[in-house]
Amino acid sequence: MKFIPTQDAIVFAAYYCVVHLTPANIKNTVRMMKSYATRTKGRIRTGRVESLIMLGILSFGLPVSAMAQREAVNAPIAEPAAGALTAEVQQLRREGSAALFNIDYKTAQIRFEEIKRLQPSHPAGDLYLATIIWLEHLYKSRRLQAGLYKSDSSFYAGADKAKEDSEGDAVDPATDRAFRDRMAQAKTKALALVNRNKKDPDALYFLGAVYGVMAGYEATVARKFFGALRNGSRSTDAHEKVLKLDPNYYDAYMSVGMYDYIVGNLPFGYRALVAIAGVRGNKQRGINRLETIVEKETATADDVRVILLAIYQNEKLFDKTLATLQNLIGKYPRNYLLKLELASTLVTLARNDEAFRTFNELLNDQTAAPVRDLVHFKFAESLALNSDFRQAAEQFVAAAKSPTAEAGLATFARLRAAQALDLAGSRDEAIAQYKAVLDLPNVFDSQDQAKDGLKKPYQPSDKKID
Repeated sequence: MKFIPTQDAIVFAAYYCVVHLTPANIKNTVRMMKSYATRTKGRIRTGRVESLIMLGILSFGLPVSAMAQREAVNAPIAEPAAGALTAEVQQLRREGSAALFNIDYKTAQIRFEEIKRLQPSHPAGDLYLATIIWLEHLYKSRRLQAGLYKSDSSFYAGADKAKEDSEGDAVDPATDRAFRDRMAQAKTKALALVNRNKKDPDALYFLGAVYGVMAGYEATVARKFFGALRNGSRSTDAHEKVLKLDPNYYDAYMSVGMYDYIVGNLPFGYRALVAIAGVRGNKQRGINRLETIVEKETATADDVRVILLAIYQNEKLFDKTLATLQNLIGKYPRNYLLKLELASTLVTLARNDEAFRTFNELLNDQTAAPVRDLVHFKFAESLALNSDFRQAAEQFVAAAKSPTAEAGLATFARLRAAQALDLAGSRDEAIAQYKAVLDLPNVFDSQDQAKDGLKKPYQPSDKKID
């Protein structure tokens, strides 16, 4: 079935057009608006807005774990007929979520399998188990890093020319099948709960969570942005219904807060464009709503802290970024990915001695050995930001040569090493690295960049090295 442009799609297209300003995107946005205007005969209705989960991923690149659901104060011991979780299941969810934050997927799986056993007709167990499959795949493929999803990232290579029926990357069949099987079960159970009682906020919340996780997977794993948009839009719709039923269902404000921030952050001209479709946002209100979730320490508070990390960085509120990172690291000391973000933030604050000490500590930390390639890579990016291109190149090469090197990261490490060597004035060494990239699997636009590098020395204006 073809994707029919809606108000949601128009807003997404306008935003995407801003981020990736190409003639094709401008043309597609105009075409979508004309299509929508034709179908509605010029009538504009006020309704729900763009896919927030998808926009959050595109803007911030920080997938959330979908562990949310309001804590029930007097949840019954037996399996409830409604969408609420029992007290025992809520505790298992907290333990599983903490395990996820500590990158302990085995423990998380044990907890979530128990949830499925205790409440077999509830979508939570299957949804959480699917989330493990998604996040563990991102972890193994080194896609659990904020920098990958920045607007100038190679991650989006080819997206502006993609068509709905042919877009996306090939995904490991076993991983894809396992994820989609779990999600199909979760969706069936969530729909059953909603059909039983369409005014049950918990049931609607979980239905929205199912669509949200699917949107995240489609965007970050399959790179199917049309599919992500569709599912993200459905997620937003469900969570808006939750808030109409219960304005104090704070976890649902995560989507609303992200919407407010993203739309409010658009340039004035594009805010005017999307306002035609009845879409308005307020950046500060969005931040306030997200911070309220943190203040109330709801079930999604730590997920929201991760989202706020990206927002604070975008707003250059680095003191808040640092405080939030320190809070999360204190709770989840085994999460070395958070420590990597801490080191990168310290570089931004020009606290290089502390940052480089953190990188070196991680390189010598055996618990971080599984992602040593990523540590070398992030260290190299920080050195490049400080114009230490020779040492940056050495760290990029170390990332590519690491015994744990993920194939895609190794390719980009070679490419970044070549670019750093060009900036260091070592053209012959740079050429050798560019040629090495061409012998590796093409990842996003790595080979196109390598071919450009062979034609002429890399310049920062060509494409950001970080």
